[in-house]
Amino acid sequence: MLPKMGSMRSFHIVVAGWATLVGSLSLFGQAEYRVYTERPRLFLDGQRLERLRKEVDRGALRWEALQGLVKAGTVFPEQPLVDGLMFQLEGSEASGRSAVDWAERLARRGVETAGDLRHAALVYDWCYELFPDASRRTVRDALSAGVDALLPQANLGPGLLRAGVLAAISLAGDWPGAEPALAALIGAHWRDEIDPHLKGGGLSDDGSALIAVLETSLAARHNLETDLLAPATDALAALVRTRLLSYYPLDIETAHGLVPRPSRFGDDEEAAGLQAPLYRIADMLLVAYEANLQEFQFLQGWIRDDKYRLPSPLGAPYDLLWVNPYLPGLTPQSAPLIAHDPVRGRLYGRFGWEDSAGWIGYVDGRLWMLADSELSVTDAVGGLDPLYFPEAVVVPVAPPARLSLMWQPDPRTAPEAVPIYLIGLRPGEQYALKVGGRHARLFEAGNGGIYVLRADRSSTRRDRIDLRKKVRIDVQPTLKPTDPRRPRPTLAP
Repeated sequence: MLPKMGSMRSFHIVVAGWATLVGSLSLFGQAEYRVYTERPRLFLDGQRLERLRKEVDRGALRWEALQGLVKAGTVFPEQPLVDGLMFQLEGSEASGRSAVDWAERLARRGVETAGDLRHAALVYDWCYELFPDASRRTVRDALSAGVDALLPQANLGPGLLRAGVLAAISLAGDWPGAEPALAALIGAHWRDEIDPHLKGGGLSDDGSALIAVLETSLAARHNLETDLLAPATDALAALVRTRLLSYYPLDIETAHGLVPRPSRFGDDEEAAGLQAPLYRIADMLLVAYEANLQEFQFLQGWIRDDKYRLPSPLGAPYDLLWVNPYLPGLTPQSAPLIAHDPVRGRLYGRFGWEDSAGWIGYVDGRLWMLADSELSVTDAVGGLDPLYFPEAVVVPVAPPARLSLMWQPDPRTAPEAVPIYLIGLRPGEQYALKVGGRHARLFEAGNGGIYVLRADRSSTRRDRIDLRKKVRIDVQPTLKPTDPRRPRPTLAP
């Protein structure tokens, strides 16, 4: 699940160069990377910890699922996380000491992977009071050495950055290097290596990467009052807006339970089976990050559906940790049936919320269609019939193209104004567009080759897009107006 860090001890010889990096970061100011919060600092902030302990007291379903696995002697893929969580939630000293013993053994052999560093940070934070003084110093030194080894490296990636940030936050107050390390990891590495990807819509198709980004952001916001995702607000909003519709109507049965099937992996059953549980955990984290906006509330209604609960050793700890049953959510079935992600250049739509409903996904210039449980894909969308959704029309085009639209099946039911999504265009290219009686105008295709044509209610009757009647659309390729090589084409009347 987590990327390998490689041997960090081999980097100790270059840690001296880190002093130069610290000097260059002085402009960020150390105060913004100072941790004042009490333990536990990582994920179990006051309100969440109080809620989870209530779940234990009332024997909630998700707590009983995790507790049942623990009592059965299950070996968890993230055993230190589970042991530390059991100590925090039910006060099990046996579990807590098991986590401490693991951290001591790790410290003696040395931290070598991102997973080790992340788990050790959680144990150090969650089980802090159980460490004997000498043992705590040993683990502290191993954690700080692990963070130090990261700092001179380039292109850490989300997994290593998460591990370093969590470790530095957990060590704050015990290690003088915590603040400068956070200044380097967030002030330099994150802003140089992660921010550009997030702004462009990256790091969202791999479940592990998205989980790492969200965990880091949650920890930074709680402990540093820093919103790491703020520069990528548009990309995050677009991701959540399309999240529900990016899943096929058909679910997938995995080793971790029944979960929605991400369409990103097409007909690759193996990849979908591996990624689907991680997508589910990422959905939980998205809601934990922001629960007030409407798009997130649809997602909250989605993750609360118990048929998608993850009862496995991988999923049960996260189902308990991140799903808030007290948080109101909106019924997913009331969400829009079509959604456009202009940042990533994607369009998704469903013809209903039944499992048998048809579905489309337009991604990377390819149109995926699911009908009667059969999945098909086409690269050449031009010539396909328009697709009429309850609140929009999707029109495949291959310019030069001329076509007519009319609301189907009953023109009398046409909404007053619906967006028309033109797909099949070349991203960034300009085209000449003529709709009905309007004069030709230029437009530029957006990311993914999608252009959204919206009805203008203030138009004159002659120019208004009224799908109760036939509407003729002409799309012609053209050069940019600044290119003098040839004039704009003349559209047919």
